Amino acid sequence: MRSLSSILLLALGSSVCNASALRGNGVDAQWIDSTALRLSFVLTEGDSVGSNYAVIATPRLVTAKGDTLLLKPTVFRGKRNMRYTERARFYNNAQQATADEVALGSEVRYDVMLRRADSPWIWEDKVYLDVAREKEGCCNVEDMAGRRMGDMVYVPQFVPALAVVEDNAGKAGELQKDNPVLMHVSQYKPYDNTRILRKEKGALYVHYPLNSSELKRDFRDNAQTLDRIVDITRSIMADSTSSVKIIQIVGLASVEGSQKNNVSLAGRRADALKAYIQKRVKISDKLFDCANGGEAWTELRDQIADGSFDGRDELLHIIDTEKNPDKREQMIRQLDGGRPYAYLRDNVLSDQRNSGYLRIYYDYVPDTAAKTINEATELMQEEKYDEALRKLLTVKDDKRAFSPLGVAYYMTGNRQKGLEYMKRAAADGNVQAKRNLEQYEAIMKAEQLKEK
Repeated sequence: MRSLSSILLLALGSSVCNASALRGNGVDAQWIDSTALRLSFVLTEGDSVGSNYAVIATPRLVTAKGDTLLLKPTVFRGKRNMRYTERARFYNNAQQATADEVALGSEVRYDVMLRRADSPWIWEDKVYLDVAREKEGCCNVEDMAGRRMGDMVYVPQFVPALAVVEDNAGKAGELQKDNPVLMHVSQYKPYDNTRILRKEKGALYVHYPLNSSELKRDFRDNAQTLDRIVDITRSIMADSTSSVKIIQIVGLASVEGSQKNNVSLAGRRADALKAYIQKRVKISDKLFDCANGGEAWTELRDQIADGSFDGRDELLHIIDTEKNPDKREQMIRQLDGGRPYAYLRDNVLSDQRNSGYLRIYYDYVPDTAAKTINEATELMQEEKYDEALRKLLTVKDDKRAFSPLGVAYYMTGNRQKGLEYMKRAAADGNVQAKRNLEQYEAIMKAEQLKEK
């Protein structure tokens, strides 16, 4: 939305009684964003000073505080003065003058680019464009009345600070920020044994003793995990704007022992966790998705592949080539005198004696106000402010609409109403509203300077 901002410059007519009026016609000034000023104007001097004289005209930018920037001077010479000067330079073998020299009555166009980094005061105060003049004769130089061509004030362009409003996902959405075990139901996917659960961030796990499906609070860190599961579920169930849709539990067992026993064990472990939750939270069976993951061969293979120990490659080969799970386990136990298996027993298998995986999926009442506000924001980004304002007025009581309402009112000409909403949003901590208020205050300051 950035555009070229025109300078506020008033071209003044000549009011000096001297007949050789310096004209300020053709003055043009433009602020190029907030970093540069392009100033163009035409300078001329009449011939009333006479043919024997020259007028040295020096344009300058000044402020009431005394800041001054001199531009390149121009010398306007009468016909005789021009001949005298050229003759003197010829006989004295003098260098040509550095200032532009033209005949009286000529027009000289100035086109200068000024950088904020070099003269920041031009952007901070009321600046006058005037011309200092001196009359030069054969033997002396005397001051002449100056000419004011105009005054200018940099008025910053208002570039609205806008942001997308987050969906209000209810209590579940709020909890999700600190509890990645929560996911929106749109992200749900059924379990299959190709998934590497341990690498899915945010899931919670409870652990079981070897060959047991008894869920003990005092085993490892179960108490903390179980309390967290129950607290999250209760909070969402009590909220009117969000709801639990699926509690997914995948029961797993380590690969130790017979496959038949382990598959049964994994199923009982998943059921035990489900029963624990239902005993503490009133929740229907239909909200549970309990999957029997059986022996955790996928998890085991992934952990072995990530490790670095003797027998690693041989273990991977056995897992990848032996199809019978019971025979596969036996080969792993016997490999290299049981040393690789001992490593697995002490460092890996204990983590697989658990219910495997739990995640809670939620849904929430659609946030239509957020949708409306975001649609209005898109319209303002396309500079369709009237249409955006009409949309925003339908949700004007939602405090998330205050900041964009401030922008919409401001850009449609109702500055007072815009300021009111900007202040309300800023008081509520809205970052965009604070930035817009800063811009508004800078613009008001500049406009007050203009009126002085």
